[in-house]
Amino acid sequence: MALELQMKQNQALSQRMLQSVKILQMTSQELEQYINELALENPAMDVREKSGESIEQQQWQHSLYEETHYLYQRQNNDDDYDPKDSWNFKLDEGETLHEYLWSQIISENFTQTELAVLDYMLKNLDDKGYLTESVEDIAGYFHMSSSAIDPLLEVLQSLEPTGVCARNLPECLKLQLKARQLLTPVLSQLIDECLELIAKNKYPAIARKLHLTAAEVSAYCQIIKSLNPKPGSAFYNREEMKYIIPDVTIVKFDNHFDILLNESSYPDIQVNGYYEKLNRETDNEEVKDYLNNKIRQVEWIKQCIAQRGKTLMAVSKEILKRQEDFFAFGPEHLRPLKLADIAETIEVHESTISRAVDKKYLQCVWGVYPLSFFFQRNATAHTGGFSAKEPGSHTNASIKRALHEIIDGENKKKPYSDRILSEMLTEQGMPISRRTVAKYREEEGIPDASGRKTYI
Repeated sequence: MALELQMKQNQALSQRMLQSVKILQMTSQELEQYINELALENPAMDVREKSGESIEQQQWQHSLYEETHYLYQRQNNDDDYDPKDSWNFKLDEGETLHEYLWSQIISENFTQTELAVLDYMLKNLDDKGYLTESVEDIAGYFHMSSSAIDPLLEVLQSLEPTGVCARNLPECLKLQLKARQLLTPVLSQLIDECLELIAKNKYPAIARKLHLTAAEVSAYCQIIKSLNPKPGSAFYNREEMKYIIPDVTIVKFDNHFDILLNESSYPDIQVNGYYEKLNRETDNEEVKDYLNNKIRQVEWIKQCIAQRGKTLMAVSKEILKRQEDFFAFGPEHLRPLKLADIAETIEVHESTISRAVDKKYLQCVWGVYPLSFFFQRNATAHTGGFSAKEPGSHTNASIKRALHEIIDGENKKKPYSDRILSEMLTEQGMPISRRTVAKYREEEGIPDASGRKTYI
């Protein structure tokens, strides 16, 4: 057996460097939780809530609100204007489906047992408003017969929104038709046997199967498509409500932009004065080693948090610089941008940029966006383009907007195939393949040509 000596260079990250990378990747909420957990383990760490927003920060936020308020009014001109609607997320806590349904039955005369059963069923509705427990299981839970549960289920299924408390999609649709007094044998058969064909817009196949004319199938299917398959989806769900706290805010003024990092959502950390003094005065080497380690940990965490802020600010400045048209004029002016472009400018590795933008959000006058949204690859070849743009400056988002415009204007009796859509986009300076058109169409939830076709 021959022995061979080789020299190899390996890169190993220390525990402290791994901690620094971990902190960089954290959102503000995750960082707050991380700091609080460390404080429980490290007696030398003092956690102090920040004193609040500075006057300048408050002015920025007020300016942003005023700008958003103005833009929304200008674009919508609606008497029912609500300034919260100009953001990409919901702020108010609306009524839950359980609360809305309960308010409709609370005044009725039910026994305590019946109220308990009704409450149990309402608590077992999913996001769509469907009952997730079977009548048999509910009856077993309350040691009752199924025949005693059925009338209570009928009560719930008679409430608004119509179709709620159904056990499946066909039952949900039939409840709505019954409430409208439209539940005919043909519509019932369509729901039981042809829902998949209706979803795929295959009207000729339905006509052959049920021996109907094309006009009859079209009329029946329009009625079914007018129903709501998810009657509970419009209601607020506290359990799944996710609050987006932007990590970066960019405010547009008359002649400049300002960037604000959201550092108020996580606390300041300091070395505890008592343990710092004890470390200086103690003669016990074991105690001194322990306190030295804990104090060094606090100092290192402070450095990591400061570096996180510097990196996030540097990335935000570069995003603003390279996407200034977006912040000035709107989302249609988003330009292609790669992580490597910013990494090269601020002289860090591309993976550092990736971690810095991961799961973080930016708030501006146009709404709240993931930081990753601003890194759009160039979706077209460097051939041609609109006269208003440089060649090859089309992003996925701009191509999808153009795709929507073409499809919105097509003849629905003869919708464009993906091949024709590809050719039309190419004529507009966005040469992409038929396969890419299909990919974008599916991402936007747009059916294929057969799914968009109307027969009447």
